[in-house]
Amino acid sequence: METYKHHIAQSAILLKSLGHPIRLRIIISLSKNTLMTVTQLSHDLGVDQPVMSLHLAILRKQDIIKVKKEGKRSVYSIADISIKQIINLVYHTRK
Repeated sequence: METYKHHIAQSAILLKSLGHPIRLRIIISLSKNTLMTVTQLSHDLGVDQPVMSLHLAILRKQDIIKVKKEGKRSVYSIADISIKQIINLVYHTRK
């Protein structure tokens, strides 16, 4: 029973981290473009870079996205393919 409660709590935290319009837009944008820098994401979504960095940190903390250093650039991608599938399913079927 304790494992079940822990799993439910972890699932709720994951879903809560996805429950912001900017973070959903990040996942959708990364679904389309695969790899993007914070600058590209900020420009694509029309969000100031400091705000974008805050939302990226929340997604990274939950292992939803990952970051890879390429020289001075940080390139973001989706780490959890199931999240991409869930977001795309909801986005494309609820218009």
